[in-house]
Amino acid sequence: MFGTLQNLIVFAISAAAFVGALWGLIDAFKYPDATFRAAGKLNKTWWLVILGAATVIAFLALPWPLGTGGGIGGILGFAAIVAVIVYFVDVRPKLQQFGGRNIGGRSNNTGGW
Repeated sequence: MFGTLQNLIVFAISAAAFVGALWGLIDAFKYPDATFRAAGKLNKTWWLVILGAATVIAFLALPWPLGTGGGIGGILGFAAIVAVIVYFVDVRPKLQQFGGRNIGGRSNNTGGW
């Protein structure tokens, strides 16, 4: 029974890491590179590479029915989890903060009064 519970916990953590990495990758695509630079973070290309690698690692670490691994517990798995946490805790809030501002000199004013 304990082995089954342990397998379920490993699967839940691995699945959460994969979903989080995929969500972060999709989320990073929606911000322009200028927003990353305005927020003082690595450029968009680097974050897409980091989150893309985290997504691949997390998928491969999924237990057998879905992926090829035995869980996210290895050193690469921990690195993937850390990358996703850093994106959601540090980078994404800054991108949201700078995302609504006028970056690059373009104006959203369409005229009117």
